[in-house]
Amino acid sequence: MLPAIMKEFGTDQYGVAWLPAIFQLCKGIFTLPGGFALHRFGCRACLRAGCLVILAASVLYPLAPSLWWLGTLHGIYGSAYDLVGIGPAIVFVTTWFEERPGLAIGMLTTAFSVSGVLFPPLLARLTAHHGWRRASLLSPVLTALVVLPICFRIIQDGPVQQRRQQQVVQTDPEADGDETASASASAASGGEGLNFRRSLGLGAVWHLAFLSLYQLYIVIALINTLVLYLKTDVGMALELCGLYSSIVFQASIVGKLLMGLALDVPRLSAPAGLLGCLVLLAGTLLPLDLSGGLTDSHGQLLAFAVVYGLGFGGCYSMVCAKPAKMFGRMSDFGRLQGFLMLFQVIGGFLGTLVTGKLRAVYGNYTLSFYVFIAMAVLCCCHYVALECSGKRLHTCRERSETVGLPDECGTRR
Repeated sequence: MLPAIMKEFGTDQYGVAWLPAIFQLCKGIFTLPGGFALHRFGCRACLRAGCLVILAASVLYPLAPSLWWLGTLHGIYGSAYDLVGIGPAIVFVTTWFEERPGLAIGMLTTAFSVSGVLFPPLLARLTAHHGWRRASLLSPVLTALVVLPICFRIIQDGPVQQRRQQQVVQTDPEADGDETASASASAASGGEGLNFRRSLGLGAVWHLAFLSLYQLYIVIALINTLVLYLKTDVGMALELCGLYSSIVFQASIVGKLLMGLALDVPRLSAPAGLLGCLVLLAGTLLPLDLSGGLTDSHGQLLAFAVVYGLGFGGCYSMVCAKPAKMFGRMSDFGRLQGFLMLFQVIGGFLGTLVTGKLRAVYGNYTLSFYVFIAMAVLCCCHYVALECSGKRLHTCRERSETVGLPDECGTRR
């Protein structure tokens, strides 16, 4: 809906880019509080609260009299995302699936891609024929009819979460979230004695954080920019732009499922993650033409949509599943997930805003794609460093278990 909003309120690409940027900013502000809320109140309560906030904001969205009104609502969406978005959903999944969390999270993240397949063409058609205000009514209707019943009638915290709570109570009934009790419960559940504070001393956590930042810089910026690029720079009809966006998300479903399967196979996990980063890099290269600018060839753009979609899906599934695979049994995993989500939000905020600013200054998205390429290269570097850190962490844990000493890996980089 961004091109229609931009036209109605008389702004440019940079001005309208503030809407998704504000979403990312508010999401970033509330990531750590959201992680602590997950740890304190559980996934079910947070999902319910976030659902109600989304419903209220989406009812007000079609009534917006100004761009500032829309910006405020995007900020509310961002704060609610930390209660009902991908981070809480991943923590929720880890309370149910212990043996194959990679595949479970890969399947979970395909829901976002299915939304990307279905809604861009539908919203593009509704916006083209009825305007963006009527098109935006789809959100409160689906939230009320689908999301609300699921959050309040179906979702329950899984057995892993229940065991964690029991272990904390058995360790110290008066603790109520104390870090010592949290660490003891983590050790009892296979969390290797780590808690949130100790995990921040691990190099693997920081490589995960910056890997998330660089990947989400590319992913969020392109999600919010692709339709604008195809419409304003290439000159496509709005409905055709929605079709290209749908192709990206269709390819991402395949990438997410394949990555989820590979992450649960020890010998495939590391090469699959690196391959996902390389495919993402190839996807960012494809829109360039021989002159160094951006192409308007439909064949090349179609190849970009497919390859970038595969890389985006694989990398997104990997960056969501890797923390759960490595640290999912920590009793306060929700706090760590909130910390990592903060870096994702920083990447998405910078990507959206910088991309819009570069378009406004230089008149096209060429320089923005060169920035995407640089970010994709950094993703590859951090992933290699993550795998090396993960191997050192695994070796350290094995040595501690062999000699019967307490695990000290959480205090080493």
